[in-house]
Amino acid sequence: MDQPDLFVPFKSCCTCNSNLSTKRGQNIILVKILVLTIIPIIVLVIQGGITIAYDNNHVVTQNKVEADIKFSVEIGLLVHNLQIERGITTMYVSSGRMDILPVLKNKRTITDMSLNALEEWISLSIPRHFRSRSTYFQRLQEHRNTFDSLNKSSSEVIRFYSYDNDIILDWLGSVITDAKYITGTSWQPLVAYHMIVLSKEQAGLERALGGVYYAKGSVALPELLWYKEKTTLGASYLKRSMQYSTTVQQQINSRYTSSELESVINIMRSDILTNNCTHGSVETSILWFNNITSYIDLLKEIQDILSQEIIEMLEDYVTSLKTNLIINVIKMVCAILLFPITVILVYRLTNKLQQFANSLRHKTYDLEKERRRSEQLLYQLLPISIARRMMKKMTIIPEHYDSVSVYFSDIVGFTDICSKSSPMQVIYMLNLLYIMMDAKLEAFDVYKVETIGDAYMVASGLPVAAKNRTRHATEVASMSLEIMSTVSEATVPHLPQEKWKVRIGINSGPVVAGVVGTKMPRYCLFGDTVNVASRMESSGKPGMIQISSATKEALDAYPEFLIRERGDMTIKGKGQMKTYWLIGHSNGYRVSTPQLFLNE
Repeated sequence: MDQPDLFVPFKSCCTCNSNLSTKRGQNIILVKILVLTIIPIIVLVIQGGITIAYDNNHVVTQNKVEADIKFSVEIGLLVHNLQIERGITTMYVSSGRMDILPVLKNKRTITDMSLNALEEWISLSIPRHFRSRSTYFQRLQEHRNTFDSLNKSSSEVIRFYSYDNDIILDWLGSVITDAKYITGTSWQPLVAYHMIVLSKEQAGLERALGGVYYAKGSVALPELLWYKEKTTLGASYLKRSMQYSTTVQQQINSRYTSSELESVINIMRSDILTNNCTHGSVETSILWFNNITSYIDLLKEIQDILSQEIIEMLEDYVTSLKTNLIINVIKMVCAILLFPITVILVYRLTNKLQQFANSLRHKTYDLEKERRRSEQLLYQLLPISIARRMMKKMTIIPEHYDSVSVYFSDIVGFTDICSKSSPMQVIYMLNLLYIMMDAKLEAFDVYKVETIGDAYMVASGLPVAAKNRTRHATEVASMSLEIMSTVSEATVPHLPQEKWKVRIGINSGPVVAGVVGTKMPRYCLFGDTVNVASRMESSGKPGMIQISSATKEALDAYPEFLIRERGDMTIKGKGQMKTYWLIGHSNGYRVSTPQLFLNE
């Protein structure tokens, strides 16, 4: 018993209220249109507010990045002075020359000035002496006050300063890493800036270690390896910086590469790496110190140039963000002003459109319904892809398919059955048979080509070749077994004493497919593959599925299909051909046919 539709009164009410022929219905439609018009404006206003908030946060974030980069330049000067102090202190320790002490004190004063000039501090909780500028200055002073050249080694001096420098450079690296991910500008200059800072630190360590060598005349193997490591790292960082920034590359190539300074430094580097035992020379150590300092000063100048370039880039980006922020504010204001204007215009326009819509609604519905019926009819006659091309008035070019499987079948004794039947009975009988066979096709990737009388033609592997490029033979074989299983159990409707007897033939190979004719066009297949498939059917036996050698080879990769050799057969128009019987499937239907057919 059918259940009552509880929503019928509601639907009827809505239909009545929305009827354009009534004033109430027109008002409801007007309200709906106004709501639909207002919603996008509201969404636009909300979206504009979100965008403005995002842009504002982005501007704040970019300003912080810009401030961090500017602060890194200031603290980079502190690191630079610490590097110089480290080098002179190391020279003083390694040489023991008291005349270096005034120079060292002067450099300490310069370091203190750069520390006091900082407007901010990095404020790291670990290590503890980096918590504030005063704690760091206190640590530095304690080291200087307890400093005794007789009780300190050059390695201890280098490690003391390098430890603090590494902490500052790690902080700088974290700032640059964060800037890479949150800034909308190019990240390559930031990486280049970080690399040249690291290269300068390695050069400072190289200066200190090289000064020890020239002051003492030789160094121990661990210190020599330490020097080699710093030299290699410094060159590597500089190379990476040049790769990421054309500014660095141009500055190095024009001011350092192939210069006299480079030549002198390379000679002295080679001298250090040979580590020949000689008498220490403070003068040579000072010469080395001055040369490598000139190189480090050059890196510092390039570092400052690059930092200024990054700051300008960030300022331009922040300016563009602020411009976008202003534009978005203007857009939101316009959207708010658009609200009342839209309501008035929509109200006027809707009244006019309602009249026109009433006249078009029924015509459009009928036209769309007829179009869909025409499309569905065309899809029944032709492949969907071909039909759509024809509807777009595109040229239908015949297509070549390298490998498809073609199926033919007919009814054995069809002429005798027709002689016992009236024309209407024949049509009714074929209709039932083809409905039964068409239903089986739905489960397989095949295309029904045509039916002529009692002949039934199917193909797989087209019209979309790539869909089952390697399985078209198995699709047709499985379909054939299903059709044979179903049809062999059915009887002729008006002659129940007679069962259907179907003869099936299959062949695989290349074909050409296309649409033939302009009046009642049909999708047809051409080629020797089609002829051989037809001969496989006509030379077969009732209730049997005969396949060609090509199909058999395609099915060999699927051992679940049961195949028996029939032998060499004389095929009309082809001569001698070896054919096979498709007996069944290991997990499904098997042809129940007298053994004598299998031996023929």
